[in-house]
Amino acid sequence: MKVKRLFPRLISIAVVLAAVQFVGAGFLSAQQSSDTDIVGLTRSLMSVTEDLRGLDFMYDLPVELVSQDEIKDVIAEQLAMEITPDKDQAFSALYTMLGLIPKGSSLMEDYQTMAEEQVAGLYDPHEKRFYVVDIDMGAALSGMFGDMGPIGSFLGGMMEGMSGDMSGTMTNAVIVHELTHALDDQHFDIESALEKLVDADSDDAQLAYQSLVEGNATRIMNEYAVESMGLDSETWATYSGLNSTLAEMMMDMSDYNAFLGRLMLVPYLKGEEFVNEVVGRSGEAGLDRVFIDPPQSMEQVLHPEKYTIARDIPSYTNPPDLSRPLPKWKLEATDTLGELIIGLVFEFQTDNKSLGERVAKGWDYDVITSWRAPNNDLAFAWITVWDSESEASEFFGEYCNLLETRYPQGAWSRREASYCLYTGAGLAAVMKKEGRVAVIVEGVPERNADACLNAAWPSNVTYR
Repeated sequence: MKVKRLFPRLISIAVVLAAVQFVGAGFLSAQQSSDTDIVGLTRSLMSVTEDLRGLDFMYDLPVELVSQDEIKDVIAEQLAMEITPDKDQAFSALYTMLGLIPKGSSLMEDYQTMAEEQVAGLYDPHEKRFYVVDIDMGAALSGMFGDMGPIGSFLGGMMEGMSGDMSGTMTNAVIVHELTHALDDQHFDIESALEKLVDADSDDAQLAYQSLVEGNATRIMNEYAVESMGLDSETWATYSGLNSTLAEMMMDMSDYNAFLGRLMLVPYLKGEEFVNEVVGRSGEAGLDRVFIDPPQSMEQVLHPEKYTIARDIPSYTNPPDLSRPLPKWKLEATDTLGELIIGLVFEFQTDNKSLGERVAKGWDYDVITSWRAPNNDLAFAWITVWDSESEASEFFGEYCNLLETRYPQGAWSRREASYCLYTGAGLAAVMKKEGRVAVIVEGVPERNADACLNAAWPSNVTYR
């Protein structure tokens, strides 16, 4: 979805990661008390963040204490600048067809709901301003966990009873996280990098960059926590691993959009692992170079060796074009999904995470376009490129299986090792595999299926 990735403390940091990491230590912030307090606290933590990150602030950072209602307005304004209702409709429809979100969902509305309910602080790279939300963190956490059954009730009650003073470790950690964003932005112009990625028609590239940004801020936040709580690195590594597992569990148990929840959580968890790998190999100077030459895909983030050791650059081909066989249909959306989202396509439709990870692991490139018919039917054409012929075959076979799950009333007209045609109610899904390439055209009129497949097939693939 072509939305500039904001840096709010959404569920994934303010409530899940930050909260869980400090449950054992018993540190939660009380409700903030005044602008003077929060500004003073933030100023005092700027030098701490500089020391941890190894960079100095280049210019002043405006800090503002806002209410929960005021931060909702900030988030709404940001989203309104970045995505139109038409784009929201286009990408929501495509992701619904892929089985990633429920029918009738709005990605923008669900994103905004998650942000508004869970945000505790936000660095705005466009305005270069840091907002801290006047929130009782214990009550917020209690409310979140309350709907998660017996486990949630237990955690919620524990959270409700926890509080600390203004300088509590959790409050400080969230601020340090946001200050890291501001520091990185001043040195590496995150805003400009995001602008370029928004225009690149690639959720995958945006998520990879977001993982770098959020992963680094999470790393610095955790280093601050380690020092504040007096933990040794081995204890923290064990503790952090358990927290990550609990964070994923709580996200799965929540009522939020599961797809967006996963997209919000992964950049913090996998992003931190990626950044730690970079810093472990080449130090802070090496990390600075990564901000100048960031990962190009989630494949490089999920498998850091594909960035740090032998750079696995994605292949490329032009987006599939159905305008000739379907002249009255209109192009709605273009996107590159990448390894992470392709894995979720399989996971969400089969309830098998390991299957999704296994099928998606051989990803080398993909590009998908969606098309809207005059009668409002939706179709898509999807080119996928894989690391090997066997991995292309695996994707082809498993996706054929998904068609039976998604369209149980349909039937196979043909199913072969490298070609399949699945039809029902006058519509068709047609697939072909050749070498490392597999192409899917889904939702087109049955009579146009092969013509659409031929039109979508790439005339040239640049392998890298």
